[in-house]
Amino acid sequence: MGNHYRKYGKAGHSETNEEKRLDAFEMKGLRKILRVSWTAKKTNDCVLNKAEVKRELLDTIKARKLAYCGHTMRKKGS
Repeated sequence: MGNHYRKYGKAGHSETNEEKRLDAFEMKGLRKILRVSWTAKKTNDCVLNKAEVKRELLDTIKARKLAYCGHTMRKKGS
């Protein structure tokens, strides 16, 4: 079910340019690790299945940003 939201987006949510660039960066790195050439015309889903992983970079960045925001909100006045 998570892939459905990831693939088609949530209602009223469109991917920002930064999110698209991060996804492309993640896929580029994964293709390099697996030695899948861009000329091989393999889909991102095919590459993810071959690596037996799911996209995590964007979710990790969002979680860390949220944790950092909570950290700064708790910080005592300065």
